[in-house]
Amino acid sequence: MKSYKRNDCRLCGSTNLELVLELKPTPPADSYISEEHLPKKQETIPLDLYLCSDCGHTQIGHVIDAEEVYLNYIYETASTLGLGEHFRECAKTIMEKFKPNKGIVVDIGSNDGILLKYFKDYGMEVLGIDPMPGIAEKASENGIPTLPDFFNEDYALDLRNKRGAASVISSNNLVADTDDLNDFVNGVKALMNNDSIFFFETFYLFLQINNNVWDFTYHEHYSYFTVKPMKNYFLKMGMELIDIEPNLTKGGSMRCTLQLKGGSRKVEDSVYEHIRAEEEQGFGTREIFKKYSSRINEGKQEYMKLINQLKSDGKKLVGYGASATSTTLMHHYEMAGTLDYLVDDFEAKQGLFSPGLHVPIYPSDEIYKSPPDYVVVLAWRYYEKIVKKHQRFLDQGGRFIIPLPKLKII
Repeated sequence: MKSYKRNDCRLCGSTNLELVLELKPTPPADSYISEEHLPKKQETIPLDLYLCSDCGHTQIGHVIDAEEVYLNYIYETASTLGLGEHFRECAKTIMEKFKPNKGIVVDIGSNDGILLKYFKDYGMEVLGIDPMPGIAEKASENGIPTLPDFFNEDYALDLRNKRGAASVISSNNLVADTDDLNDFVNGVKALMNNDSIFFFETFYLFLQINNNVWDFTYHEHYSYFTVKPMKNYFLKMGMELIDIEPNLTKGGSMRCTLQLKGGSRKVEDSVYEHIRAEEEQGFGTREIFKKYSSRINEGKQEYMKLINQLKSDGKKLVGYGASATSTTLMHHYEMAGTLDYLVDDFEAKQGLFSPGLHVPIYPSDEIYKSPPDYVVVLAWRYYEKIVKKHQRFLDQGGRFIIPLPKLKII
């Protein structure tokens, strides 16, 4: 997969970028492959974070080609535990808090259309945009009209001419994955008027660091947002950040709501409260990353010590979870050769092999057919649901290892 080294800040354009976090290089995190592609080596790409000394924004150093990512993507929102209910609550909050005009809701990167389904239930007209092969057709068949396209400013201008301004524009877990952010934001603005709102959800570096969710660092995620530099960026682009609402999806995220500069809604106190909290903890400085890096590597040493002891005792280990975060975790914790296989409940991943390390993936009932002594829960955010689902494994003498945010054995 093509990549390049970005030497300027995505938000302010400064070249005063400082390396603040180095993780082990990996292939693109979701590049799970079929057996026929095993002979072809998957190249690894440096996985480093850089801090802009001028505006305080954090971003990945090496950028992979977005078209290659999303035209070879294996993901459906419904495959993530609890995300459907989260989006139901999201639609409810937006409708009740901001009371948008009855009109069209446009979701950029709409995937299977689950968020739009809930807006449709409120009587809103909906339209999804998503280039992932097959997903637009599937969503449309399920009653959510979806266009199989990439979104940019030119596309938005054409859409505005055809459909008029949108009441609501949303884009969840995509803004951080956009390299040319100016083009994207100009496209969003083209769909707005003074009564429109744009909201997006993205993982929040403040929570990512405080919750030790470092495995959410991977190449598909270009930007690692905090509120202050983001607020200044959008203001420069002619938009106002009017609300911040944190949540615990993906280990720590935030919903950011915006309007055109001078729009009809007031700026909520939440924006200033989050900026104050970031400044109090030293976000935007190198010091916060020194502590973060130390904590990551202390956890790695503790994990590797445990695994080396178990392997020397002849124990069999496997992994649970074949997501993008699993790739970061497996490579940084040097799991090559320690896991006999992976299991995952998402059928599209079963039968494939993990990026770079090429560990085979099976359905989760494999832990009863070829029982290990220990299951390392790579999808550790969902460990409680996984352990509950597989109580039988525990009853038969198996053990679960939860690697993050703090190592423990169940």
